[in-house]
Amino acid sequence: MALVVEDGTGLSNATSYVSLTTARNYATARGVTLSAVDATLEVSVIKSMDYLESYRDRFKGVKTSETQSLQWPRSGVVIDNYGIDSDELPQILKDCLCQLIIENATNSDLSPTVTDTRITTSEKVDVIEVTYSDSRQSGATGQLVMPKVNNLLNPLLRSGSGLGGIRVDRA
Repeated sequence: MALVVEDGTGLSNATSYVSLTTARNYATARGVTLSAVDATLEVSVIKSMDYLESYRDRFKGVKTSETQSLQWPRSGVVIDNYGIDSDELPQILKDCLCQLIIENATNSDLSPTVTDTRITTSEKVDVIEVTYSDSRQSGATGQLVMPKVNNLLNPLLRSGSGLGGIRVDRA
């Protein structure tokens, strides 16, 4: 399998935003060595792309073509108060993918099954009342925390669709 790198024209067969060389260079600059076996790294790129593309309904702007295979390029995108050309792949998008590839290489599963990790702070038995803390635990319960990825991804997302937690209060 060979990757087809999106070039900004909205390719119908693109499978990545970065080449293997770009991914390796990004990782090396951060003291991480990715697999030297192309086929192994390609699988990691595809898994990382699957994760990144899962944000499709949260990205700013709209796809430039209905036939393009990936979510970028997009039109109507503004990052840090600067418009992004509709044939441009923002560097932060490429960096985010490269960071996901690193995470995949070191954690193996970018989308683990997550159980409810809220901490119960109080309980009432009669008329059943449970209170959870606002914070969530991570780690042992399987929730993957990727702050570097989140920091890179947030500027690409529409307002109100960030990666922060959502609090729901029920009466």
